[in-house]
Amino acid sequence: MLKVRTSRASKEAENKAGVVEGYLFNGYSKRKLYCLSETYEELARLYRDIPQAEKLCADRRDMLYRQQIRETKEVFANHLDEISSAFADVADTVVHVSMPVEHKRKALIHFLKRQGIVVRELIFIEGGAPGNCEVSADGRCGNKISIEARAVGRHTISASVLGELLSAFFDRKLVPSGESALAVARGYNTFIFEDEPRYTVLSAISRAVREDEKVSGDNFSLEEYNQSQIIVMLADGMGSGEQACRDSQAVIEFMERFLEAGFRKEKAFTMVNGAIAAQNGCCNLTTLDVCALNLLTGEAEFVKAGAAASYIKRGNWVDEVSADTLPLGSMDELSPITQSVKLADADMLVMVSDGISDAIENEAEGRLRDLIARSQILNPKEMADYLLRYAINSQGGRIRDDMTVLTCCVKRRAEI
Repeated sequence: MLKVRTSRASKEAENKAGVVEGYLFNGYSKRKLYCLSETYEELARLYRDIPQAEKLCADRRDMLYRQQIRETKEVFANHLDEISSAFADVADTVVHVSMPVEHKRKALIHFLKRQGIVVRELIFIEGGAPGNCEVSADGRCGNKISIEARAVGRHTISASVLGELLSAFFDRKLVPSGESALAVARGYNTFIFEDEPRYTVLSAISRAVREDEKVSGDNFSLEEYNQSQIIVMLADGMGSGEQACRDSQAVIEFMERFLEAGFRKEKAFTMVNGAIAAQNGCCNLTTLDVCALNLLTGEAEFVKAGAAASYIKRGNWVDEVSADTLPLGSMDELSPITQSVKLADADMLVMVSDGISDAIENEAEGRLRDLIARSQILNPKEMADYLLRYAINSQGGRIRDDMTVLTCCVKRRAEI
């Protein structure tokens, strides 16, 4: 059950809008998280302090081996520091809590009671930094609604039905979040509702394998990590064939696991890069293109590591998103650079591997951007197929490198 605890100082800081800032975790839970954070921080320190043999090495291979061991230790210690920081961030999570105005709270209680649902507690919750929250009386602004309720009698009511009732009452489309209970039954349970995303994404992909290989060295992922965010990734292993496929697949799988565990994409990026640098010794490099789509705000955030440019098409206008960065594994530490673009209804995102960009850009610089701008295609699958065919035709029908086109069309839900 989700409970938000506020200290006395936090309660005294309650603002005129009735918003209280408090920690999501308190007492034993917070101490446990801090303890885990300190444990990983201490492990990182101990790992760095492991004594290294001071014996002089005449053999060059032995010297290189010792140097690689030192670098690997530092990378692993950095990973432990990242995990320590993640636990501390969770422990310090601040939420903003507000109560509905009294007459509205009573009206909702009576409204739900007529539907066979008894409400014990109702609050609005929004996470974020202190002092950075504006909450209206009906909990708008994208924050969640937490309601503790039970059913009257022996019948059960699904959380989705409860969401529909709340949507009608608050005049905003609400859906159960991933942390919500699933059904209203005889015992009290906590249900968490959030705004239905304003946008949805229609995606498509077209691929071609290098003509002398059986498998593609490109891999991709498109996952919904919560109801308001989709993360699209495209990885291109250096070279081609099975080894390149294994390299790019490992990058995608590592990123997916870190993101599922709750790491921010920038931290996941840093940890994956360190793991590849330590494992491969800068031999099997992989490019990575990441785009996080916020389905509530329409914001798109890009992080690139040696990847080809991406494109945002809006009618005949095209915005190019590029970064002069190195592939993953090329250095022990790569600092991710995040670029943000505000999307609108019917915008199309185009992500390509370098097999596509190299083939088309060989005709003329900026050719790929011009093709996307002049195209009247609105369907993401048709756009992906069109660019793939053009890239192959531009090389006389040859496929000299793995080619991948990933397209996403952003649509407002009301217009679908």
